[in-house]
Amino acid sequence: MADVNILAAFYAFSGGASWLLGSLSFLGVNRVNGRADQWLGAFYCLLACTFTRIFFEEFSIGGGFLLHLLELPTWAMLPCLYLAITHFVTPSTADKHWHLHFVPFLLFLLFSLVYLMPNLFNGQNHLPVLPPWMRFIVQYFFFGQMVYYWIVCFWLLRRHQKNLKMVASFTEKIDLEWLKYLLISVLLFILIRILGISSVHVTYISPILYFLGIILLAYSTLTQKSIYAVEIDPSAKKEGVSPKKALNERLTAEQVEELKSIVTRKTVDEKLYLDPSLTLSGLSGKIGISTHELSYVLNNGLGKNFYQFINELRTEEAKSLLLSKDTKHLDMLGVAIRAGFNSKTTFYTTFKKATNLTPKEYIKVNSVAG
Repeated sequence: MADVNILAAFYAFSGGASWLLGSLSFLGVNRVNGRADQWLGAFYCLLACTFTRIFFEEFSIGGGFLLHLLELPTWAMLPCLYLAITHFVTPSTADKHWHLHFVPFLLFLLFSLVYLMPNLFNGQNHLPVLPPWMRFIVQYFFFGQMVYYWIVCFWLLRRHQKNLKMVASFTEKIDLEWLKYLLISVLLFILIRILGISSVHVTYISPILYFLGIILLAYSTLTQKSIYAVEIDPSAKKEGVSPKKALNERLTAEQVEELKSIVTRKTVDEKLYLDPSLTLSGLSGKIGISTHELSYVLNNGLGKNFYQFINELRTEEAKSLLLSKDTKHLDMLGVAIRAGFNSKTTFYTTFKKATNLTPKEYIKVNSVAG
């Protein structure tokens, strides 16, 4: 029993770390996205309530009422995470229907006030026996809620990262990659919770596993970078039609071909792709067409998204630079920057994908050929 208590002490560490993360998020320590940080802070504080309750149960601290109070916010925890990620990927999202996500929590709170709390104060209180289906919902709803919200949060993040390549030629600092580690941590919590039901061994070591998950949460949260929003065109949203559908009605095949020629020629001749911060809106402004027209021409005329179009041109520029005598003094980072890439990682990844060779291998192969 002593061994179990020693391991259970890790619940206190997890709870304390969660309270600290929640406080830092509420204070806006990253100063990136206020609303998103507040929802994330709420998630951490509710998670801290859970770990605190488990710790109290393990060491028989506090009465039933205190433990129940700490359990009450459980059903509000995952909606807070969902709203945090929603605001991270789309900072301008309106909060019109946010309260709907807390309906299950409010129902559970009402159920608790009417059915559970009276028993905590009056053991002789004779309330009707719950039907089996209601007991099942109360017991297992949280598991279903965890899985559902995790899947939705993961989908939001993947959609954000996919949309980035439609509007930006760089993604490392704006892809919210840190959120992936946060979701991995939450997935770890879910798996521990589910496996702990059927495995005594998992239950025994779960305090340590939870604590490791909290460390990953802390790392991902405290190292988050700037937030980038992929916004929907306001006019298209207002009209209730998709940009692609509207453009399909406006642009003929001949117009697409003409615009494709203009876009390609102007981007290449003026070497607009050398701007490392180039975005879809920036390029559309320099060419003189709307962002949706440019996106449509790239997708349907060239069969590429913006990220592919720009970085393929940068790769061609890099090929010339790598074989030029005038740039022999440059290292690989220098070549990458000169070619328009804003990071060595994007340069290597894009170059290898386009040529099946690393930049150094490309130089070696072409040197031998020459």
